Formats: sequence, structure tokens, C-alpha cells
Amino acid sequence: MGHAEASKSINASVYAVWNTLNDIDNTPKWVDGLERAEVKTEGTYGAGTIYNDYNRLGRFLQVTAWHITEFEPVSRQVHLSDSAVLPSRMTLSLTQEAKNTCLKMTVEYRFMPRWGIISRVFERLVMNHLLKSVLGQNLNHLDRYLQSEIDRVRSRHEMS
Repeated sequence: MGHAEASKSINASVYAVWNTLNDIDNTPKWVDGLERAEVKTEGTYGAGTIYNDYNRLGRFLQVTAWHITEFEPVSRQVHLSDSAVLPSRMTLSLTQEAKNTCLKMTVEYRFMPRWGIISRVFERLVMNHLLKSVLGQNLNHLDRYLQSEIDRVRSRHEMS
């Protein structure tokens, strides 16, 4: 099984990070390649929520359904995808660090499961490194996005 992990100390409160992770409408602002995302179930966002990610790969739009299976407020959530191409389990873990928040993203996956041994070799040689890089980029984008939102709110308060 493939595995990738990245973590970052984000310059924001654990509540700001948590709320941003759960703001699915704005996720495309900090996730590379994500065109849009939409919740498919009714009710409160959390365990049991199903949502679709719409990623553009060149001219092709790839739709991935995700199911939130675990949701521990302000600390951890687990999302599962049973995609035929990349079935995955993504875990988001938050830890408060003084004024910052450590966010760790872990993805366990199987790339093209039908490929058998070729899949496992490709995961080890390419996908683990590539996915770790993408997770790191998304964490950096999230940090910048949160800083711009914090600055925007500060500026609005200063003007009033």
C-alpha cells in the first residue's frame, strides 16, 4: 500500500485551521488542481458526510467521491475514497502549538489496484514521493490562504 505524509506548523489557531478544513466551498483556494468540491449529503458536515472533488487533469475532469468516516472536532478527521484509480484513506490531524497549529496530512492509498505488483512498484518509486510533495504544497497554500484571510479580517476591523 502506498503511503505519503506531510506536516506543517501553520501560523493560525487550531480553530481557524479546523474551520478552514471544513469549509469545502473554499477548499479549491488552497488545494492544487481542485476545481471545485461539493457536499452530496444533507445535515452537519462531519462523520457520514459524502462529498465530491472535481479535479481537472488536462482536458479531463475527474470526479472523486469521499466519505468522512471519523470526525473528532478540532483534532482529527478521516476521509475515504473508493476510487477505482486511487482508493485512499486520508487522515487530517491537528495539534495546538503555542500560537500555531501543526497539521499533519497522511494518505494511504493503492494506485491502480488492478495492476498488482506493477502498482506497488510504481507507488514506491514514484507516487509516494509525488504525493508527499503535493501534500506539502497544499499545506503551504493553506498557510498562505489562512494568512490572507486573517489579514483581510484584521483590515476590515481596523477600518470600522
